[in-house]
Amino acid sequence: MAYAIPIYLSAEKYSEKSGLGVEEVKKKCRNGEIKCERTEGGHYKILVYNDAVPIEDYQKLKDENTKLKTIISTIVTTAKQAEKE
Repeated sequence: MAYAIPIYLSAEKYSEKSGLGVEEVKKKCRNGEIKCERTEGGHYKILVYNDAVPIEDYQKLKDENTKLKTIISTIVTTAKQAEKE
């Protein structure tokens, strides 16, 4: 069984990789939306795994999903209208 190896990123590095702003990342850390640890100096260290998906890939998949939902909805609506006729 293969295990993913975790690494810790600073809020700044996490921001670069995720596409979120640094302050937004820090806020999400404070609110518990992003799991992290704090160093003795108060810096955020965010646990990520090597198999994390880049933001560009995530956005592409999200856009494709939205398009597919629209297509399915159109098909269902068309089928319902055809049944009424």
